[in-house]
Amino acid sequence: MHFSWAGGIPFSRGRMGLAALFLAGVACSSHAQFGGGSGGGPRQRGGQGHTQAGAPASQRSQTAWEQLSGKLYDLRIQLMITREQGQAWEAFRASLLETATTGPSGQAMQDQPTAKDAFQQLLRDAQRRTAALTTLDTAAQALLAQLSPEQLQTADKALPALLAELGGNRPR
Repeated sequence: MHFSWAGGIPFSRGRMGLAALFLAGVACSSHAQFGGGSGGGPRQRGGQGHTQAGAPASQRSQTAWEQLSGKLYDLRIQLMITREQGQAWEAFRASLLETATTGPSGQAMQDQPTAKDAFQQLLRDAQRRTAALTTLDTAAQALLAQLSPEQLQTADKALPALLAELGGNRPR
């Protein structure tokens, strides 16, 4: 059996099935891309989305990592990162998230640490953070070198505030 399109072009049953599968795939892809599915409503700025239970997302406390990750997602969209810039962006993003979570080591001190032990722990924490910041700087320089002049203008407006926030969001 053959079906024909409005223009009289005949389609076999196999082609119609493939077309239906393609359209279903596109519909599912766009549904997931724009926030559909079991993850809740669409992602909105400022935590104004809703959770599955219908409560505002702002009632659910987000970790600093989740907040920063969301801001980086928004920045990627603002910058219109191209496929060619994707690898540099991902290196920058990963490094920034790592730096944001590089705080005190969490290693338990002895019950009665000596002054020397306390200073050594402080030094190790500072050295770990310095290494993370050095890696972030390298990734940022590589990304900035790939941005267009328009993208650099957008980055110049958005990144300083984001980086200043990073300095104040260190876990304590």
